[in-house]
Amino acid sequence: MPPYQSTTAPRRRSLETFSIWALLITIIVALFIFIPSASIPFATTKTFVLAAGALITLALYILARLSRGNVILPPFMLVGALWLPAVAYGASAAFSGTSFTNALWGQGLEPDTFGFMLVVAVLGTMAALVLRRSENYRTFLRAGAWAFIVLVVVETLVVIAGQIVPNTISPAFSIVGSVSDLATLLGLGVMGVLISLRELELGQRARRALIVAGVVAVVLLAIANNSLIWILLALVSLGLFVESVMQRGGRGGDADLDDIAVVDEEPIAFGDSNRSLVLPLAMLAISIFFLIGGTLGGALANSLKVNEINVRPSWQSTFAVGNKVISSAPVFGSGPGTFGTQWLKYRDASLNSTVFWNIDFSSGIGFIPTSFVTTGLVGILAWVAMLALFIVFGLRMLILRAPQDAFVRYVAMLSFLATLYLFTIAIFDLPNGIVLALAFVFAGLFASTMRFGAVGGQWGVIFSRSPRLGFVIVFCLTILLLGSVVAAYTLVGRYIATSQLAAANTAYSAGDYVGAESAVQSSISFAPSATAYQIESGIAMTRLGQIAASSTMPAAAAQQAFQAALSTGINAALTATNLAPNDYQNWLALGNLYAQAVPLNVSGAYDSAKTAYDKAKELNPTNPQIPYIVAQLDIANKNIKAAMDDLKAAIALKQDYTAAIFLLSQLEVQDGNVKDALASALAAAYFQPNDPNILFQVGILYAASNDLPNAVAALGAAVTANPQFANARYFLSAVYAKQGDFKNATLEMQAISDMSADNAKAVETQLAALQAGKNPFPANLLTVTPAVTSAATPAPAKQ
Repeated sequence: MPPYQSTTAPRRRSLETFSIWALLITIIVALFIFIPSASIPFATTKTFVLAAGALITLALYILARLSRGNVILPPFMLVGALWLPAVAYGASAAFSGTSFTNALWGQGLEPDTFGFMLVVAVLGTMAALVLRRSENYRTFLRAGAWAFIVLVVVETLVVIAGQIVPNTISPAFSIVGSVSDLATLLGLGVMGVLISLRELELGQRARRALIVAGVVAVVLLAIANNSLIWILLALVSLGLFVESVMQRGGRGGDADLDDIAVVDEEPIAFGDSNRSLVLPLAMLAISIFFLIGGTLGGALANSLKVNEINVRPSWQSTFAVGNKVISSAPVFGSGPGTFGTQWLKYRDASLNSTVFWNIDFSSGIGFIPTSFVTTGLVGILAWVAMLALFIVFGLRMLILRAPQDAFVRYVAMLSFLATLYLFTIAIFDLPNGIVLALAFVFAGLFASTMRFGAVGGQWGVIFSRSPRLGFVIVFCLTILLLGSVVAAYTLVGRYIATSQLAAANTAYSAGDYVGAESAVQSSISFAPSATAYQIESGIAMTRLGQIAASSTMPAAAAQQAFQAALSTGINAALTATNLAPNDYQNWLALGNLYAQAVPLNVSGAYDSAKTAYDKAKELNPTNPQIPYIVAQLDIANKNIKAAMDDLKAAIALKQDYTAAIFLLSQLEVQDGNVKDALASALAAAYFQPNDPNILFQVGILYAASNDLPNAVAALGAAVTANPQFANARYFLSAVYAKQGDFKNATLEMQAISDMSADNAKAVETQLAALQAGKNPFPANLLTVTPAVTSAATPAPAKQ
């Protein structure tokens, strides 16, 4: 018997060690992995690394426990709490009425999916189960410290290189995701440095390395300028400062306390009372400085070109959508990953007056508020219960049942504060998968330290001593092991499908339609998705346009090719609508394909296109682009009155919808209603004399009446009311050119060019002609099609 034990012990220890290293490598690889290729999805790759690592860690843990013949568990209340959100997501996926496959995977295992919540729950559970000794904690935190140092070094080099070779690497590039995600991880690292320097006896080299990394991280945080991170760091620094002051209170030998009755309680000791107050006080002062002087951080970010526009729905609009969803689906919500569809259905139409009118938000103000909307009451209860249990059990342990070992107390304190920090970010922001995974891992680490609490302890089952319970556990572990193999196979297929989808998008954007179609078919072979079929329908649309524009293809061959491409596209779009019936873009794609057959007088084409567009309008009722597209369909069907009604509906949704205003003016001229239309526009201008959109329409109608002086006056007034109104300047330049006033025409065109690089490229030809004294515009100004955009400075959406 002893020889058997001596030969198997090393193998058992190695399996446990492998599971620990698998967990660490998973987090570190997911943090730093970056493949510089447009065909390799950046965020999705990180998420799939987390999923693959979770499965590998789980498999190694199961093999280790089966090899040892036992399982050892910490106090299980918090470990079980980590699974509450995953259970809520599973219930919502099953009973909300959404597609279970979409709820499980989404497009690429996004955070608001059932699959991702399973991944982070497994990672948190593995952290609680495989990290169970002080040496395991040391390994984990040492790896975390090195990862923080490397991250600081890499991001510093990125900022420096971005100033030297901005065309090669952007100063705002972050290897972990967005600038906001980088700030979150830097703030976590700074917090860890403060606590470690406060609670640990470190060697001089380690202490200096942490201080230098912390200082550089604070500089990077100043560049990122994230107010939420500064607030959280200020609170942590304040807590550490207060705790340090409390530890300095004399318990004897202080002359100030002679002959004074002192209130004396049992101390709650964390660390040495001789620790310096300088670091937490300095961090508190820096945090407050950047909170008060936020413009300084913004100026620093702008000067280094590390500014990032972070646009999200406001709290008000998130709750407005949530109230609508809860009123219609209170228990299970709309389903995982469906916030975007609910946003489009219930968003405030006043958003159309902002620069964000055509942005389809897929999340709310924060990750957890978004989850409330998609998972309903079960999700709300799950998140509230998990966070409440964590806070209550955590405070009780740290205050009343703190571990005796100083290092374990430090680990408990660090993991508790890190978990609170990261879940607070999840409430108020939209962190990526890495940040959310770290939140669950630190929660699992804290749950592991509870075994060392004053009344904690751990419990276990030896299979040979408890045969009935052992049989059940072994059977479940074996099934779980086999299930992890199946999950790994499915995961690989999904990742290949997602990667091929990214490659198809890249090829399609580059005009390589053969390569795009090949990549789409490859993606579909691994995992059919609505996005893949939507791309396929887009390829068919492009081919239809190429066939229609071809002057060399024989008529019979063109007709045959047109029918084949149309049939392929319609089949692809129909499949997309079946896979994702709540995505309005699938219905638009289907309607666009049917619309191609309307000018050919194909029976039923108009009705089919109109039905698809009506479905898209039902899913996105406040989008002005849809009635504009329907108007184009009606024009193709020679129903001018219906087209004018649709354009008026589009303008009612977005009063500054220039394309609709211009097309409506064209139709009114074509229908002989210029006089009446002009009278109506002038009446509107009388009541709103400074509205640039009404003045623009007046100018267009004057131009259609060949009343060029009044057209100049109206368009000039529109430009005065809104100097960034590029389309008004464009038509004003055209009118000036028709009058022979090339000087003013050139000035207006130059103003458009100065607005943006895109505009400069768009008007390059017209500007050169005007500077040469030539008129580049057609005689009929209503055939002018501007390709410019108005300059605007984005501001946070406050709907």
